[in-house]
Amino acid sequence: MVDETPTVPKDPAKVQRILASAMHNFAVHGYRTTKTDVIAQEADVSKGIIFRYFGNKAHLFVAVLQQAFDKIEGVADYSVWHNSTDLVEMIVRATKYKIELQLQYPDEFGVLMDGYVIAEKAPKEVKAGIKAVYARATNVSLQELITPVLDRLELRPEVDYDLVYTMMTMVMNQIQEETKVFMKTHPHAELTEFTEIIEHAKRYVGVVEKGILRV
Repeated sequence: MVDETPTVPKDPAKVQRILASAMHNFAVHGYRTTKTDVIAQEADVSKGIIFRYFGNKAHLFVAVLQQAFDKIEGVADYSVWHNSTDLVEMIVRATKYKIELQLQYPDEFGVLMDGYVIAEKAPKEVKAGIKAVYARATNVSLQELITPVLDRLELRPEVDYDLVYTMMTMVMNQIQEETKVFMKTHPHAELTEFTEIIEHAKRYVGVVEKGILRV
C-alpha cells in the first residue's frame, strides 16, 4: 500500500522509479535533507510529476515508508526463532536475524529508522500516516516475535503475562536503538561485528528472566 493521490492517473513505471530513488535518498540523506530535484533526476521524471503523483515530499515519504515496511514484512521469516526454548535464545536469534536483514536491505531499514526520528516533527497532514505505519509494524513484529515463545514458558503464578510482554518490548526497542547507532557509525559492518549488541541483548533478557535480587 502506498500513499499516493488516488484521483490522478499514474504511469506505474514512473511511480516505481520515483519510489526506488526516494527510498535510497531518504535512507542515505534523511527526510530533512533529501531533495526532490535529485529524486526527479534519478527517476527520469519531472519534479512536477512527483508533486502531481504524491502531493508533496511528506506524502512521498509516507509512501516510501509503507513500501519499506511491506518489503521487510514480505521477506521476514519469523519461524527463525519460534522454536526457541527460552527468552534469551529467542532474543539472540531474533537480534542476529534482524541485523542480517538490515545488512541485506539497508535502504528499507534506513527509511524505517529515519521515520522514527521525524515522526513527531512531521507535517501535520502526514503525522497520523507515519504513526499508523509504525503502529502496525510494531504490533505485527512483536506478536510474531514474542508471543509464540512466551506462550510456552512456565511463568511463576504471581508473574503477570502482559507485564513480561511489555518488558520484552522495551528490550527490543533498546536493541533496535543500539543497532541504529552502531550502523550509522559502521555502515558497512558485517554480522560478526555486532557481537557486543548481541551480548547486551542476552544480558537484558537474562535480567528479565532471573530478576535482580538474590533468592
